Amino acid sequence: MEVIVADNAGFCFGVKRAIKMADETLGSAQGSVKSLGSLIHNPQVVNSFRARGLEVVADVDSVAPDDTVIIRSHGVGPEVKQSATDRRLRVVDTTCPFVTKAQQYAAKLIADGYKVVMIGDKSHPEVIGVVAYTNNQAIVIDTVEEAERLKFIPRMGVVFQTTHSIGHVQEVVGALLKRGKEVRVFNTLCGATTSMQKTAIELSGEVEAMVIVGGRQSANTAQLTEVCRKVNPRVWQIESAEEIDERWFRDIGRVGVSAGASTPDDVIAEVVERLTRINGTESEARR
Repeated sequence: MEVIVADNAGFCFGVKRAIKMADETLGSAQGSVKSLGSLIHNPQVVNSFRARGLEVVADVDSVAPDDTVIIRSHGVGPEVKQSATDRRLRVVDTTCPFVTKAQQYAAKLIADGYKVVMIGDKSHPEVIGVVAYTNNQAIVIDTVEEAERLKFIPRMGVVFQTTHSIGHVQEVVGALLKRGKEVRVFNTLCGATTSMQKTAIELSGEVEAMVIVGGRQSANTAQLTEVCRKVNPRVWQIESAEEIDERWFRDIGRVGVSAGASTPDDVIAEVVERLTRINGTESEARR
C-alpha cells in the first residue's frame, strides 16, 4: 500500500499565528493566562497548552482583574471585548484575520441598511462571534432548503463561515439570489481552507481511500471530510494514529492523507508512520 500526503495539509496561517501569540503570551505574562474557549479545535494542541498553564474558560467573568485573557482564533463579539476592557484585563486577540474580515463585512452591511444572512453553523463559535457584529440581527442558515424558506428580503447582505466549501456556499447563494431584490455578497471564505480542500479533492480521485486527520470539533476538518467523500466514498476521519483500524485497508493499494487546518505536523506524521506499518507500506509526500 502506498501512502500519499496531500499538499496544504495541516496548520494554516491563522492557526500558526494563534499558537505563536499564545506561546509568547505564556512566556511573558506575569499573572494567570486564560483562553476564552479552546484556542483552536485540536485536542492535542489544547492539552499541550493546558499543561503549560493555559486555562480554558467560558467567559471573561471567570478571569481575575489584571490577568491576561486570550481571544481564540474563532473570534468573539464586540460586547465580549468591551467586557474584558471594563474588567481591566490584558487582552491578546488571536482572531484569525479571515474571521476578522467576516466580522467587519457583517458590521458594514448592517450599518449600510442590509439584512445580513450568514451561511454557516449557528452553533459554531466563529459564527456566533460574527453574528454579534450585526447586533445579533443576522439570520444564520446552512442549507439550500433553509434559503428557500426565507421570506423575501429587499436588501440582503451575505457572508460565509470561513471554513465552508466553495461549492456549498455557491449552491446556497444561488438560492438566496431568488429571495432578495438587492443581494450583496462578500466572499469571506478562508483562502487556505479553500486550497486545502482543492488539493484533497484532487487526491481523493487518485487513491482508493482517504484518511482525514483533525479534531472532532473542527469545522474545517469536517468540511474536508465531506468534500472528499463526494469524490471517494472510502473516507475515514480520525483525531490520532491510535484510531486507525487495519481492517479499513484490506485490498487497498493506495491511500491519501489530508488534515484540517488545526492539525499539528507531528500528529500527521504519526498517522503516516502508522499507515506505513500496514502491509509493508511505502510512504510518499506530495508537494
